[in-house]
This record gives sequence, structure tokens and C-alpha cells, in this order.
Amino acid sequence: MNSYILVCADIVKAYEHVLDKYPGMRICSFLPEKDEFLLEDAKKLVKEAYIAESKEKILVLCANGYRVEAQNSLLKILEEPPRNIIFILIAPTKTIFLPTIRSRLGLEELKIKKEIAKSGLDFSRLCEKDIYEFVQAHSRIGKIELKETVQTLVSESVLEYGLSFSDKELNHFQTLLELANLNSRPQNILFSLLLTIMKRKRD
Repeated sequence: MNSYILVCADIVKAYEHVLDKYPGMRICSFLPEKDEFLLEDAKKLVKEAYIAESKEKILVLCANGYRVEAQNSLLKILEEPPRNIIFILIAPTKTIFLPTIRSRLGLEELKIKKEIAKSGLDFSRLCEKDIYEFVQAHSRIGKIELKETVQTLVSESVLEYGLSFSDKELNHFQTLLELANLNSRPQNILFSLLLTIMKRKRD
């Protein structure tokens, strides 16, 4: 068995797939507290990889993003892995990884139909309290989930509640998506979006 990159739009489902695929094998998981795999996570991984093993052990990395410095620190160990160590790197796209990483590993793609999430908000009764509670509940989401949440909120407000937005408002929503892609704080983006929707509902 060789190390490889596993690409899937839903990294949680991909992680569950790996667990199901290798029953009985020793699997050591590295799921960073933040949305990105950082240098400190890479150091922990390398330390675990160099623990001698008599049987194969799978080290699973699962994140929506991988910092460049973290990837660079893994180059040597991925090229010359310790005995009985297999790496599986899970990510939503292969382009997250440096070419030097991709050249060292195989590539698999897992296609899973992702369920469309519902916001749980009632836009016909949207108020400041609802907005505050929603933003607090989503204050620590990652970049990809934030972008999906913005798209969900706009879609629901239009398709399910019949709200229509001006070109200026639609451009504002697009700007919020771009800010999400630049790792802006979820609270700022969601507050701005929901306040705009609430104002439109009241007009």
C-alpha cells in the first residue's frame, strides 16, 4: 500500500471513508483544531511517523487547507517514509498542495453527493436576536464552510422567501464571498450579509 492524496469536496465524509476502507489497521489521525494544517501539526505528524512500527500504520491528515511551510516540512518524510508508515492526505482539491507534494504521492478522488445544508433561519421573521445567535453559532467555521453558508443564505432568501435584491446588494454579496476567500472573520461577513437581508425584508 502506497501513500496518496484523497480529494473530496466533503473532507469529513472522506475521513469516514478512510476509516471504513481500512478496518483493523492502525490509523492515527491528524485533524487540526483550525481549518488549516499548520507547521506545528506537521511537526507532530513527523514525530509520530518516526515511532517504530512492526505493522503498517496509516497517518491521516485531514484539512481544508495546508500551509506552505507545513507542506515543505513534510517533503523529505513523504519521499522517504519510515518503515510501515503510510500517509493519506485529505483535502477538497488537489491544487491546495504544492507540486512537489503532488509529485511524491498518488492521487485518488472520492465523489460524494453533498447534502445541501439549510440555515435554519426564518427570513420572514428575521430580527437582530436571530442574527446575533446565528453569527455566534457560526463564528468559528472555516473558509469553505463560510462561503457555502453565504451562498445558502442568499439562495434561501431569494428562492424560499421571494426577496429580490438590487444590483448594489448583489455586488455586496459577491464582495463578501471574495472576503471569505481571503480568510476574513466569519462574524463580520455574516453580520453584514444578514443585516442586508433583514433590511431588504423590511423595505
